[in-house]
Amino acid sequence: MPEDTSKKPPYPGHSVHHSPESLEILSNQHQAVERFVQCFERSSKRWEIIVYPAMFAFVILAAYGFYLVYNLTHDMRHMTRSIDTMAVTMDDMSSKLDAMGPMLTRLTTMDQSIRMITVASDRMRHDMTVMTSNVARPMGIMNSFLPW
Repeated sequence: MPEDTSKKPPYPGHSVHHSPESLEILSNQHQAVERFVQCFERSSKRWEIIVYPAMFAFVILAAYGFYLVYNLTHDMRHMTRSIDTMAVTMDDMSSKLDAMGPMLTRLTTMDQSIRMITVASDRMRHDMTVMTSNVARPMGIMNSFLPW
């Protein structure tokens, strides 16, 4: 047989009939819950004013950060290619400098020859100075006798 649930209290230990004091307490509790819900709704609206713009700003900053990282990787790729090209050029220059070894010995020989020419021209200068002093005195005396 099915039980009659209409006479059963909604919660064990509670009666179905309410006294005026319990109705007043229930009414006060209902008002307190309503005030709590209203305060919570106002508070959540305040948080919406703060959180939604902050989330929007975060999305904008994240997109800009992605753009910066993307450009940085693009620039690094370009720099890597430039360094690779420079390495090939430096290898080419190195091989050309290795081929200049015989030219360096020729330049050393030429340097020695120029030094010998410098020494010879210095001797010629010295000899001309001596010759000038040897010829200039007698010619100075002879020039005093000559009319022109």
